[in-house]
Amino acid sequence: MADGAGDDLFKELWRLCAGPLMDVPCVQDRVFYFPQGHIELLPEPTEQELRQMKNQKSPKYDLPSKILCRVIDVKCLAEMETDEVYARITLQPSSDNDPLDPNPICSEKPKQKFYSFCKTLSTSDTSTHGGFSVLRKHANECLPQLDMTMENPTQELVAKDIHGVEWKFKHIYRGHPKRHLLTTGWSAFVAAKKLVVGDSFVFLRGENGQLRVGIRRLNPPQSPTPSSVVSTQNMRLGVIVTASHSVMTSTMFVVYYKPRTSQFIVSLNKYIDTMNNDFKIGMRFKMRHEGEDPLDKRFCGTIVGVGDESREWPNSQWRSLKVQWDEPATMQRPDRVSCWEIEPLVTSPLNMIQPMAKGKRSRHAEASSSAASGSKESQVATIWHPPHLNGNGNSSQDLKNNKAVVPAGPAGEGPACDHNEDGKKGMDCWLFGVNLTSSYSNVVTPLEKELWCEASTILHCGPKESIIVGACETEKVQSLNNHSLSNKQGHVPSMRTRTKVKMEGVAVGRAIDLTTLNGYDELIVELEKMFDIEGEIISQKKWAVTFTDEENDLMLLDDDLWQDFCKMVKRIFICSKED
Repeated sequence: MADGAGDDLFKELWRLCAGPLMDVPCVQDRVFYFPQGHIELLPEPTEQELRQMKNQKSPKYDLPSKILCRVIDVKCLAEMETDEVYARITLQPSSDNDPLDPNPICSEKPKQKFYSFCKTLSTSDTSTHGGFSVLRKHANECLPQLDMTMENPTQELVAKDIHGVEWKFKHIYRGHPKRHLLTTGWSAFVAAKKLVVGDSFVFLRGENGQLRVGIRRLNPPQSPTPSSVVSTQNMRLGVIVTASHSVMTSTMFVVYYKPRTSQFIVSLNKYIDTMNNDFKIGMRFKMRHEGEDPLDKRFCGTIVGVGDESREWPNSQWRSLKVQWDEPATMQRPDRVSCWEIEPLVTSPLNMIQPMAKGKRSRHAEASSSAASGSKESQVATIWHPPHLNGNGNSSQDLKNNKAVVPAGPAGEGPACDHNEDGKKGMDCWLFGVNLTSSYSNVVTPLEKELWCEASTILHCGPKESIIVGACETEKVQSLNNHSLSNKQGHVPSMRTRTKVKMEGVAVGRAIDLTTLNGYDELIVELEKMFDIEGEIISQKKWAVTFTDEENDLMLLDDDLWQDFCKMVKRIFICSKED
């Protein structure tokens, strides 16, 4: 057991290193243990083992797909080589196979107050000749107070890691604009822990002034057990035999559980809550993930299949839902999930593309005149295939009427719709002020192909010609500056003056022109209008606003002067306070 493992400070550091998806049960809780999920985490079979398994009959497991157990003991530990945290959980099978009453809420002793932050490392943070940049808010709340009367305020920090090893850092306040930095000692820490861009640094201070540091790696290390020592097949059988013996004899067994991997130990309360959701094909959902960007923890998708596909575990609820994700991501996401890993998604009006307002002059007439003049920049392709404006991304073309027809997806997913003059409901799709359902030539120019590839999900919407940016937004969208689409009423402002804005839980992002604003107060007002959350950011109860700079450092809003903020901001994120 690591040094100080019994005190509150160690437990809090362990929890921070475990990450936001941590779900370790309390002692005496009842849980469901899924042996199928436990086996899934074992190393992949070697080619030789696969050949042997192919020639053998698949074993039939005389074991239920889920086992109700009571938690007898929980030990919070960490691997010495990697600092990866895990829990040693002792379980005892219960005879009650269909419980209805939930666990009582865990009653824990009052804890001391903790001050902590977690920051994803940027390129400059991991540089051998640089230091670690601390946000002003984090420094004020978590670091010991500096003597600001000094010409160059500095101090030495001594902090223990999760193994009780001491690390010394020099904390200095310098630069222009001035920033809090950890300098001397930081490079040695990065080298010793083998940290890379995307890993996270955790800092913790207790009420008594004791300091702790920890890490949370972007890619958790896999099981270190070599296949040459214990074959994958034997490891799988070991899990089955252990669980079977415990069920038959009602004796305890031990499971090593990594909270950042897979939830094969599920709290009874969480399981009961899940069963109240009737998951069906076509149902929309959201799921939390850990990723390089700490704000992108929730992804949305659609259930496209229900049912277990495992022959060894009939009627198993483990990964019984087949899903399709709304948007691409750099991180790997499963195509099958368990029902307790997701939440039903209530469709927000923000995910809908609003129809053109009635009574306003239609822009497609003016666009038509521009197209007739032969302007290359005004040509619009009639074959339209935006990947994230409908449920399945399919599109078709009505050649007879020379119109693009885009089928609507699930509620809140379809393209903009309008009504024809004869009162019949039709499909009006607008892009850059141009009605795509108007009769244009079927010829698609190279320029048009580039526009559709790079910006097919950017549309006019909202006040001040704010722009909605699709979930699969691309940096290449700035190339649209070279191809301005204009008409008599005006033109799309240069993307160079706009900053991308993304809100947690909303698939469609937007962009804002900071040059039209005069400070943080006006920015907050505009952001609240954009996402229809008036009063919810300024109150600081539900949402928080952060941003990234050119080095991808994540910072809190209002940490810098407005002029400095406008120069350094790259993207703006609206995230829940809990994140």
